Order: sequence, then structure tokens, then C-alpha cells
Amino acid sequence: MISYKVYYDYHEGKKAPIWLVLNVRDQFIDWEEQTLIITVQAPFNMHPAEEFDPDAMNVTILIDDLLLTTTENVFGINLTNVEHRLNLHGVDSTEVDNFVIQVADLEDVLHLTL
Repeated sequence: MISYKVYYDYHEGKKAPIWLVLNVRDQFIDWEEQTLIITVQAPFNMHPAEEFDPDAMNVTILIDDLLLTTTENVFGINLTNVEHRLNLHGVDSTEVDNFVIQVADLEDVLHLTL
């Protein structure tokens, strides 16, 4: 299972989740597969946004990369789309440390309140 952290920041005076960050550096990602399946379970441990490592090779996962599944709290990532963008920018998939997903995008796809 791929590990993840959820980073929070303050929005309108309240702590709110902003990024779900998947650690793909320490996991085997089969880039030959079209889809990476992820299970998430709220509530999350809170990590302040200041702890996010901006110097890591972070790849943004766009809402168009997210796939809805029939299983609750499970979503997919279209690896074909992600790899295509990496190739456009000359980045090798083995260099990627993290996938970064906007929590708002994930909420839209999963129809959750995280």
C-alpha cells in the first residue's frame, strides 16, 4: 500500500486539508499499468503545510488524472496521463518522489468531505 500524508493549512481561521501527498519514491509503481489504485481513510493525521518538502520531485496529479472507482474511499490515478506529462518535460518516472493531489479535487471525485 502506498503511504500518504495530508497537509493542512488555515482557511478562514480553521485548519483545512489542502494536499494529499503520496510517497511514490519508496514504493514500486508499475508504470506499465494504466491505473494506480489508492485507498484513503479519513480522519487523517495532520501535517502542517510548512513540513511539505518543496525541493522533492513532486508531481501534481490533476483532477483529470483522478479516476472514480466503485469502491468507497478508493480512487485511481491515470498513470498514462501522468507519464505523458513527465515525458513532455523530460522527467524520468524513477525520479519522482511524490504525487501531490489537491484535497478539493479528491473531494470532488470521491464526493467526500475530508
